[in-house]
Formats: sequence, C-alpha cells, structure tokens
Amino acid sequence: MKRIKTLWLSAILIFAGFVKPVYLKAADFSVRLMPAYEFAFESKFQNVLSGTVAFDLNAFTVRSRDDIYLSVQASPVILLAPNVDPVLIYNFNGALGYTFRFTDRFSISAEGLGGMWMLPENTEKQLKSASGPSFGGRLSANYHISPALKAGIFGGYQNYYYSPKPFLQSVQAGIGISINLTKSLFKKDMVAMQDFETQPLFPIFYAHYDSSSFGTVSFTNLEKNDLTDVEVSVYIEQFMSVPKVVGNYDRVKPGEEFSVELTAFLNESIMNQMQKQLTDAVVTVTYKNLGQKGTYENRFFLQTLTRNSMSWEDDRRAAAFVSAKDGAVQRFSRQIMLALRNKIDSAPSVNQLYANAVFDVLKAYGINYVIDPTSVFSTSDTVAVDFLQFPYQTLLYHGGDCDDLSILNCSLFEALGIQTAFITIPGHIYMAYDSGLSESQADKIYGKNKYIVQNDIVWIPYEITVPQDSYELGLKLGIRQWNKYPNEHNLIPIHDAWNEFKPVTVPESDVSLQFPKGAIK
Repeated sequence: MKRIKTLWLSAILIFAGFVKPVYLKAADFSVRLMPAYEFAFESKFQNVLSGTVAFDLNAFTVRSRDDIYLSVQASPVILLAPNVDPVLIYNFNGALGYTFRFTDRFSISAEGLGGMWMLPENTEKQLKSASGPSFGGRLSANYHISPALKAGIFGGYQNYYYSPKPFLQSVQAGIGISINLTKSLFKKDMVAMQDFETQPLFPIFYAHYDSSSFGTVSFTNLEKNDLTDVEVSVYIEQFMSVPKVVGNYDRVKPGEEFSVELTAFLNESIMNQMQKQLTDAVVTVTYKNLGQKGTYENRFFLQTLTRNSMSWEDDRRAAAFVSAKDGAVQRFSRQIMLALRNKIDSAPSVNQLYANAVFDVLKAYGINYVIDPTSVFSTSDTVAVDFLQFPYQTLLYHGGDCDDLSILNCSLFEALGIQTAFITIPGHIYMAYDSGLSESQADKIYGKNKYIVQNDIVWIPYEITVPQDSYELGLKLGIRQWNKYPNEHNLIPIHDAWNEFKPVTVPESDVSLQFPKGAIK
C-alpha cells in the first residue's frame, strides 16, 4: 500500500510539473452521482450493477479552463449470478483526474482510480469477509448545463484484485451528473477587478464627464467558459439619477481581461460642492454565464473637489469658467450697451468701442490685479489643483490673479457679442478679442503687426493685469508678450474650447453689484 501511495504522489507531482501554466485556486467542491452497469469478464458473476458517489476537489487550473482534480469515491457494487442471491461489495477509491474543456458546453475527463474493496461477512449467506486493493480508470464526456451543473456519459475499467487472481474485473458504462457545491450554495464572483485608477472629479467639468474619462477599471473573467452580453455601468448616487453604461462586450473568454473608461452623466447638483469630499460610487458588471444572468459589483470612493477647482493639464479647461450668462456679467454688459447705444453707428470699430468701455468700467469699479503666490498656472504644474474664480466672484472680490481677470474679461466681451480667446505664454495667461475687422482695417485702427491672425480672424491681444492703468497699455503689453515667446505662445479661441469644456453658470452669480456711474463718457 505504501508503494501505491508513493506512485500516486509521484504521478501528481510529475503531471503538475509538465503542464503549464498551472495555478492553485480557491477550493471548488463538487459532488458526482454515477449509476453504472459493469460487464464482468473472467468471473463467475454475469451481471454487475454499481453506483458511485464522488466528492471532487478542483484544486488546480490549467490553460484558464481545464481542471486537475482530486476525488474521494464510494461505490456499492451488486454482483448477480444464476441461482445465487445478489452479493453486495463496497469499493472505496481515491482518484486523480484531468478535465479538458474544449468548448463552453463540452468537456472530457480522464481519471485514474486506486483504493480498497471489501466484502462484508454475511452469516445468513455463509459468506466470509474478504478485501483487497482495487484500481482502474474512467473516461467521461460531459455537457455543461449551467455553471454549477453538468451531465455526461462515461466508460471505464475496474479491477477488484485478490490473490492469486482478481476477485472481479469489469468494464463499465453509465451516466453521471455533477453538482458544483461551491457555486450552488455560495455566491462566487466570476468576475474580478484587476486594475483601478481614478482622477478627482472637478464639478466645473460635470458636463464634460459624459464623454470624457475620469478613470479606468479592468476586470478578468474567472469562469472556465466565455461570458456573454457583458455590460459595465457606473453609478455615483449623490450626483447621478441613473447608472450609465460605460462598456459592452459581446464575449469575454476565460482568463481574458477587459477594461473600460469611466464616464458619468452628472447632474448640476455637483456644482453645490463647496468642500472636497469622498463620494461613494459603484461599478457594476452584468453578464450571462452559460445562459444564466450574473452580476458583479465593486464599491469605491471618488474624491470630489470644490466647484472652483481646476488643474491645467489642458489650458482649454479654463473656458468652462467663462460664461456670458453669469448674472453679474449680464448686469454689467447691459449697462455698457445702454451707455454706448448712441455711439455705435459712428464708431470706426464697434468691438474696439466695447473693449475700451470694458476697461473703463472695470477700472472705475475698482478691479485690481492680485498676484497669487500659490497660483498653479505660474508654476507650470499641470497636475496640481488650482482655484479659479467665477466672473461674479472676481467682481464681488474686486480683483483676482491673471486667470481670474482673463475669465472675467472674456465673459464680459462674450456677453457683448464679441468672440474671445485665451493667450498662454510660459507662466502667464491673458486674453485676446475678435477685432471684427479685416487686416487692412486693423492696420488703420490698431497699427501694423499689432494683432494676431488665426483661422481668418484678426485677434487683438489684450493684457488684463493692468486694470488701473490704461486700455492702450493693455494693448501694447498684449502684443509685446505674444512676440516675446514666438515658439511658446498659444491662442485658444473660447468657442473652440467650449466644444469640449461647456461653460458653467452658478445660480448665485446674479448678485446685486453697483455699476460704476460715469465710467463711460
């Protein structure tokens, strides 16, 4: 017996060493019921009926869908012979098997058996007890009905050895059914999250996230068959009305990894975010596993920043703060248009007339340029979070840094019907406005080479950090800084940026601010 055990152990180690890749997985238990008919040969018994109960441990996985399994089996065997009462023997085996799964529904299993048989003593039938080693093998063809249930047919050989010759030798055929107890009795996820990465949510970009990613997540199919109709959705309960589907896969193979970009249709309530916080979210994977519906969920936390937060990975992002519908901006722009209504027809350039008036109004109102030593833009740190003011806040605070003043001026110009643009140079951002003129007309009003031509628009660069000096100085500094960095300057039309980063207006922007009287003469 020791020799037999040693041989079985050696076989397991050799088999595991040659089959690659093999990995140990969480215990997966199954029970098999296998009624069989055994054809006896070289025996006085003519008919043999048997049945086997097997408890299987699927401990190793090969090729992501095959199994190496260990089994403990018990078989009552009924021996029948002419003019003899039925005789019952018991067979107990250990088994090592391999299941080769070549499609989702079909597999073949081969197993080797070894153990002990015994004939109990029966005084009524004048039978003495007997026992001996048993060994054999079995080959099965299986059909997987569901993830936890399979049925099949099998054939095999069994030798009930007894010195000096076998007590019984037989070939067997039967049907079997296997129930996976682990999957039947316990919830077992067939999908696992592999990699997970998210970026903080910026409330100002809530509309942008409907089509642009704020993170990625990947999953792996742990099942031994294909998962079909796979759908991935994300739900942020605090800021979403319904989950959003972010990925679909018709079929995912065993062991295959699939990933999705996280997007979300967020509602405007996120714009009430005044403090950064961790927000609860859930990603859900639904699928069909051999026709059965399955669901996997994973909850996680997203960092949600304040509504004034922004980072500078893309300079176009600041355009989301530029809003012609800002309540305070609307108040100021209407007053400007009202004050200039009688001068428009005689002005050589309406846009220049409005531009000069914007400068005069902001100067009279007391807007100041405030250098922010913590400004992220000036450090060229594109990942760090910056604080940007909405237009009404800059008016309310009577000042701001370069990005705040650029946002305010662009908003006022847009409310007056004049297209604007951001100009970025190393460590600084300011603005330009559409002159509404041809190049020859701009030459006469602003001077030659005092403007920028891009996409058939003559743009007037305008430095916004001199609000208490003069409009003419703003024009002079604007073109000077553009020319100072010929290889590093960039002009970003606000309307183009809005295609990606929609403008946002907060309800409280309609604040009561005193328009400076006499600012426009």
